[in-house]
Amino acid sequence: MKLLETAGKKADSAEVYEVKGNSIPVKFSSGELESVKHVETTGAALRVIDGGKLGFSTTTDPENLTEVVDHALETANFGEEADFEFPGQIDLEEVNTFDREIAELEANDLIKQGEEVIERLHQFDSDLEVNLDLSKSVSQTSLASSNGLEVDGDRTKLSLSLEIKKVGNEDIFTFHESSVGQKLDQFDVEKPTERAIQKLKWAERETRLESGSYPVILTPRGTLVLLVPLLAGFNGKHVFQGTSPMEGSLGEKAFAEELTISDYGSMKGSPTRRSFDDEGTPIEKVDLISRGEVKNFLYDLQTASRAGKEPTGNGLKGGLLGGSDFRSAPGISPTTLTIASGEKKFGEMISDIDRGLVVDQVLGLGQGNVLSGEFSNNVSVAYKVEDGAITGKVKDTMIAGNVYKLLKQNLELGKEAEWVGGGLFAPALRLDDVNVVRKS
Repeated sequence: MKLLETAGKKADSAEVYEVKGNSIPVKFSSGELESVKHVETTGAALRVIDGGKLGFSTTTDPENLTEVVDHALETANFGEEADFEFPGQIDLEEVNTFDREIAELEANDLIKQGEEVIERLHQFDSDLEVNLDLSKSVSQTSLASSNGLEVDGDRTKLSLSLEIKKVGNEDIFTFHESSVGQKLDQFDVEKPTERAIQKLKWAERETRLESGSYPVILTPRGTLVLLVPLLAGFNGKHVFQGTSPMEGSLGEKAFAEELTISDYGSMKGSPTRRSFDDEGTPIEKVDLISRGEVKNFLYDLQTASRAGKEPTGNGLKGGLLGGSDFRSAPGISPTTLTIASGEKKFGEMISDIDRGLVVDQVLGLGQGNVLSGEFSNNVSVAYKVEDGAITGKVKDTMIAGNVYKLLKQNLELGKEAEWVGGGLFAPALRLDDVNVVRKS
């Protein structure tokens, strides 16, 4: 890499993250094809350690070597202390993240698939407003350091994002569904379509749930309400700084026996499978909670060094449901989060509830005092459960609680797990005694 060579001559040490790729995003608006694009991406991110401090810069011009190196050195003058070294060469598990079938897909293939999904939804209800995004991407990522690191990987991705709107007499019912696949045989448009139709059926009638404390079932997508504050607590930086409620809890039974959560980025079948993080650390399975016991926290290179721990392969450019962007510096994030399943099917979980709520989507994830585990969210897609059955959608309703208290009590985990956004594999989860507030 010319950029690494140039940076290595000026800085004490350097690391270069390069990406080259192409994508075909197809967009449908209100059921009609709106746009088809062919996008080429080429970029590089440079990190340097100079004078003991960390600098960072990016470029989309591979010939712009001097300027990007000088900018990284300038930011190092004001950067944070670098308490780590860029890694040298590493041994990696061989992971196949490239699928020729996806790579060979053309725009017409995506358009046809999008039209089939829209037709299926309109067969159910011709008045639905369906906005759909389909995207195929192929990328080559390489990471090298002046200390001898050289790793690379070819990746494919096929993704579907659905926004469905049903206009009623007094409101608009809106929700989202998605599917992501790294291999064509992983990509499934039937399941999100079926889920969408089921949600529309449940929403045909509007009802209300008075304020109180109720059992609440979170769908796989709904579990994000809990995971956002929980992951803040398992962030190794917050633990090291003493701002996490999880400080000093390693080895303790801090959660219900039924709860097991892992981060498993090299998991076979993951739509975002990978063998190394964006700092060159090998990715392995990291158990965070095992049968209620706190086992590990997530670390990148910087925080691991400061805390006297080993990095866990969680230095990523992106978040729980986000993708890598070379323009961002790596930070602590899960790779592929998994929640172990339970024994009951979703229908059985509902049948045990006299009165409660099913929550699928909320407005504004991360609201509340996240570091303390508090959440407080208005629901956007939720349904009332009465006498063991879903009786209709609810609106103008909020749920609130503390993730650490709720996950310490009796839990029930569903048998069927689903992929959410490619980075989460989770079943439905039942909580008892969740605060539900009906707005007047």
